[in-house]
Amino acid sequence: VDAKRPLSVFLSPSMMLGLTRISLLLLALPLVSPFSTPGMPLGPPSTLSPLQCNHPPTAAPPRFPSRRVRALSGLRMNLFDGLKNAIADATREVKVQHILVDKESEAVDIRRRLEKEGLGSFGAYAQEYSTCGSSKKTPTAKMSQLRGEPGELVFRPGSMDKAFEKAAFDAAPLNKLWGPVKTKFGYHLMVVRERSAGLGGGGTEDSAEAAAGAS
Repeated sequence: VDAKRPLSVFLSPSMMLGLTRISLLLLALPLVSPFSTPGMPLGPPSTLSPLQCNHPPTAAPPRFPSRRVRALSGLRMNLFDGLKNAIADATREVKVQHILVDKESEAVDIRRRLEKEGLGSFGAYAQEYSTCGSSKKTPTAKMSQLRGEPGELVFRPGSMDKAFEKAAFDAAPLNKLWGPVKTKFGYHLMVVRERSAGLGGGGTEDSAEAAAGAS
């Protein structure tokens, strides 16, 4: 056969047509490796390593979070906890009855009398001696600002004198006489009636046991 002459010279038209059909059929079929699973097409030869050609494909090893991903996840949780705690702290609330006087000696004298008479007289002493506007409150007042027990205040952190807030939220036990507490306004005697833990906290600290411990 002359290599310089085209193949069509040596084949009949029917043979050329058959060869063309076979070529087209082969081009339409996906390439399959003898080592691949049925129905898994084979990629271009240049993408295969000798290891891939000699061994069946195996499942990919499990992937674990990188050190950076773990650090970001921990940071996200810390930020969430910090935000939750900040919201709980800012939404704490306390209900206090107090008596405000100008002199420490006067506060000490009122405390001694209340210790003898009991906390049942606290409202009457607030009405008589306290210089705070809250001493004008009564349970039956029509205006909400004046409704409550004499000397009663309900507030959240950041709205009162720091020394007064610290005593109300942290120092004073529930339903116990506390003070005198010195502030820029004078001297306070107080009784904490209720104390809430804020949003996401443990509810309101006004248990029957605490009320029973009032003196």
